[in-house]
Amino acid sequence: YEISGGQKQRVAVARAIITNPEILLADEPTGALDSKSSAALLDVFDDINDRGQTILMVTHSTSAASRAKRVLFIKDGILYNQIFRGDKTERQMFQEISDTLTVMASEVSGYVQTNE
Repeated sequence: YEISGGQKQRVAVARAIITNPEILLADEPTGALDSKSSAALLDVFDDINDRGQTILMVTHSTSAASRAKRVLFIKDGILYNQIFRGDKTERQMFQEISDTLTVMASEVSGYVQTNE
């Protein structure tokens, strides 16, 4: 039998969660999932995080990152910036992450926009 990439990814996540590790390491956990499966997985992450599980997730997905309590931005191997959720909504987090990524991208291209 063959399973899809998304099915393989869900199995890998289930195997990691079932052991109840102190820190759950998740490298692009939503990468091979459709939007519905991604949302379901992130709901599971929210639930286990609310019960005290620490999750370290690496992602390029602004949507996935916007669900986090803390987001770190790493540029050239160095901590560039961080955002704490606090009382921000998911939408506010999404916007702040997007704004930070825009600034990072403009610095890479050598173009920094000013508000003059």
